[in-house]
Amino acid sequence: MAYRPDLPAIERSYQEVLRHWTAIDNQLDQLKIGRKDTPFDQTLITNMLSAWEYIDYFISKKKYSLLSKEGGPDMLEINHRVHYGVDYEQREEYRKALDATTEKFTRQIVPIRKYYKRECALRTSINKVAAEVYIAILGQPQLFIEGNHRSGSVIASWINLAYNKPPFVLTVDNAVHFFQPAQQIKKFNKRSMWRSLTKLPKYKKDFKMFWVKHCSMQFVAR
Repeated sequence: MAYRPDLPAIERSYQEVLRHWTAIDNQLDQLKIGRKDTPFDQTLITNMLSAWEYIDYFISKKKYSLLSKEGGPDMLEINHRVHYGVDYEQREEYRKALDATTEKFTRQIVPIRKYYKRECALRTSINKVAAEVYIAILGQPQLFIEGNHRSGSVIASWINLAYNKPPFVLTVDNAVHFFQPAQQIKKFNKRSMWRSLTKLPKYKKDFKMFWVKHCSMQFVAR
């Protein structure tokens, strides 16, 4: 059976990040990575934990892949949760935004599904597949309208967990190193051949190395 996330351990890590967030955000600014538009606060933690809870539920109950056609609503649910948690009244308030996100997701998900299916069939390293899926979610034109960092890290972690590999969880030690290559991937424009040839391969390689190093068994339920 697939690994499952250790929800209490994930919450402890997020709370530790929260306690150090001012210093982390200042360091991001000093390194010219940029301050985070979405503050790392208790609301964000609650919403992220609800996304992890959904992953735990999915692993234990669902009989199909998150990246299959059947898994489309489940991937959208993860994105909805990183924004609104399980506050369904708030979701209804932002119904137009949810509908727009669904429309964009439907357009962008097909090549990611094809990549995942092909590489898994070829028995490509699961860490590589997970990192590439994260990069595809975050890089332009992005899979979701907002929340690609957060949703992408949870979805990519599900890939690891599904193949008995540990997930990635934000910690005090890895936060700056996580946002550094991710910010460059986010800015990447697929229409620019020069950036494609000279910039993105380096950031993709850096992120894959980061992913392998910072996915940790401490966040796998025992």
